[in-house]
Amino acid sequence: MLPDDLDIIAADWTWETDAASRLTVLHGRYATLTGLADPIGRSWPGLDGDGPGDGMLACRRPFRDVVLPHRHPDGRTRWFRFGGAPVVGPDGTFSGWRGICAEVPEPAGAEPGFAERARRCETVLDGLPIGISVFDPELRLILVNDRLRDIFGLPEELLRLGTPLERMIRTSAAAGNYPGLDPDEAWAFVSERIAQRVRLQRERHLPNGVLLKTTITPLPDGGTMVIHEDATDRARADRRLAEQNRWLDHALTHMSHGLVLFDADHRITVVNRQFLDLYGLSPETVHPGITAEELIHRRTEAGNFPGLQPEEAWQQVRERLATRTRYRLDQTLVDGRVLAVTYAPTPEGGFVTVHEDVTAAKRAEAQIVHMARHDALTGLPNRALLHEGLAEALAAGGGVAEGRGLAVLCLDLDRFKTVNDTLGHAVGDKLLRLVTARLAAEVRDEAGDGLAILARLGGDEFALVLRPASRFRAGRLAGRLIAAVERDYDIDGARVSVGLSIGIALAPADGQDPEGLLRAADMALYRAKGEGRGTHRFFEPAMDVEVQARRTVELDLRTALAEQQFALAFQPFLDLSADRIAGFEALVRWHHPVRGVVSPAAFVPIAEETGMIVPLGEWVLRQACREAARWPRSVRVSVNLSPVQFRGGDLDATVIAALRDTGLDPHRLELEITEGVLLQDNASTLAILHRLKGLGVRIAMDDFGTGYSSLGYLRSFPFDKIKIDRAFVADLAVRPDALAIVRAVTTLADSLGMTTTAEGVETQEQLAHLRGAGCTEVQGYLVSRPVAAEAVAPMLAGDGVEMARRCG
Repeated sequence: MLPDDLDIIAADWTWETDAASRLTVLHGRYATLTGLADPIGRSWPGLDGDGPGDGMLACRRPFRDVVLPHRHPDGRTRWFRFGGAPVVGPDGTFSGWRGICAEVPEPAGAEPGFAERARRCETVLDGLPIGISVFDPELRLILVNDRLRDIFGLPEELLRLGTPLERMIRTSAAAGNYPGLDPDEAWAFVSERIAQRVRLQRERHLPNGVLLKTTITPLPDGGTMVIHEDATDRARADRRLAEQNRWLDHALTHMSHGLVLFDADHRITVVNRQFLDLYGLSPETVHPGITAEELIHRRTEAGNFPGLQPEEAWQQVRERLATRTRYRLDQTLVDGRVLAVTYAPTPEGGFVTVHEDVTAAKRAEAQIVHMARHDALTGLPNRALLHEGLAEALAAGGGVAEGRGLAVLCLDLDRFKTVNDTLGHAVGDKLLRLVTARLAAEVRDEAGDGLAILARLGGDEFALVLRPASRFRAGRLAGRLIAAVERDYDIDGARVSVGLSIGIALAPADGQDPEGLLRAADMALYRAKGEGRGTHRFFEPAMDVEVQARRTVELDLRTALAEQQFALAFQPFLDLSADRIAGFEALVRWHHPVRGVVSPAAFVPIAEETGMIVPLGEWVLRQACREAARWPRSVRVSVNLSPVQFRGGDLDATVIAALRDTGLDPHRLELEITEGVLLQDNASTLAILHRLKGLGVRIAMDDFGTGYSSLGYLRSFPFDKIKIDRAFVADLAVRPDALAIVRAVTTLADSLGMTTTAEGVETQEQLAHLRGAGCTEVQGYLVSRPVAAEAVAPMLAGDGVEMARRCG
């Protein structure tokens, strides 16, 4: 291998000039080796330092081995060897120069350096994975590497330097390396292409299945370089890539998201159909090749950036792109759709954007947020949203004097539970919606342009924040609300009637924070319900005192349960037919360590509200059974039950346990209930009562005649006794209708096989009327006041005679 021939292969760059010796073309490592910028347009050779310049080109003769120095920007002097030849057109016209250049480690003429360079080149060429052959202008082989021999399997003697290319082609064709061509045709084919003196590429399959890629490159000195590359793996990879691209295209086409991929120059390389459809764009206007800026302009023109001009929209996008950080934003289009746009930079300097229609998700999210802050049944704000609105209104400041007063109204329906229990929850829900509509209409009319927040707190409780508001305005609105709600309702053919009670608190006088104002309004509501319902009351400081007193009773009541501060008193009821004591009603008494004996009327309602009536009632039941077990077998004990005791569903188990533990005969136990027990859950309560009656326990209806549905309950359950309310007994001497009602009750009870007990008998006249009306038993101060447990035995033994005489 001749060193001179290696110059072509070992060149660091190639160069061309025009007729004036100005550089026009340069390929290779010029900038890396010289440290200079692009020299195009400068005079040949384009180096800094002493040299012949373009003077040596004036003779227009080929040259080689011209070594020139160059002062590199790093301060060192480097040497470069040039070779070149003039370029002449078909008509003989001179058009410039074409040549090569290679860096040399020492001045021209130092042959050992060139030999070492040649050896290095041979080593490099033999290590390349491609087959290389170089031919001189006469197409004789001047350079070849081992890889070429491996590819074609040609004999060693055929690849010796100086071998004509024609011989090599004919031999290779005879070996089948040119499928479909004989040696003559193969040589004609190759020689024709070399004669064109242009770079050509061709692929063909060899007999061994290898896909061969051949590149023919003309060299500046008239020679030719031929490179053969085994493209089998590359073709196989291309096929795999093509298959992957088909799958990718399929995925991009059928994915639900829109996708756009940009290169480092911010030009689209991939865009799918979903993206175009999401934004109403066409493939003619948005396609690979356009820039991100052009895309934003197209989208703005399509209305994708409401309220922005194309330049404004692009400015926003460009600022986000400049951060080169992943981000996600939601964009609302003019048609109301919400699209989530995710941007992510790619390692190559580009970025990808993914676009998803999240309209349905956003609506669902908004619905969830709305549901978390609104009542599902009525659509009104709930307690949380009411608190927020009230807090904001209070933060705005002002008061009545400035015409910016604020009122909080707590509203509670009267008799709603009765409707719910008798007509069903479906009717109750419809009623609540109708009530809400009436309340909202009145509030809207009264509030005008002011602030009004109507909320449902739960069940049949509502609240209202009104601003501006004065005492007069709040009271006037409360009256309108009560009147509106009290009008009858027609629901599924049933006529329904409810009332409304309202408590009112004014800011800042009654409170300066949401909790304080709502608490004050709730206390006023409690007062309104306690004073007859169907009315409204304003908060007064004394109400707070009452609430605190109730709170004190509640706390003391818990202590009383733990320390067993209760005792039983027993009031007898007299059998009028035998003039003897038939039994005793057990009455609970609280012996407070400070206040003394506390009346049941003062603590039983609180015990029922707090649920403490359940353990208290169980204690009363057990204690009453324990005392009665000591009495004669003909004497019964009567125990009052609260509606709250039925809610757990295990009252019958409690009664059975008390009877078993005390040994009392079930027939001697009488349980008194009010119609309120049957109101709360008719089916469940009746089931418990039937189980108790099946044990032999007597069931009595207490306070009969005070409710509107008592007759219906007498039909639904076979009571053993009816207790006539003391209100009718008190009116026997003054109201004829009271006696008529008592006679009707005793007659009804007798026909149903039930006994009757008249409560509150205090005079002989009342007793005479009751005897005449056919009443079975009487109870009251005329018979006896309640007595302690230890007084029962003496009363049964001797004092009962006096009692019978007094009532006889």
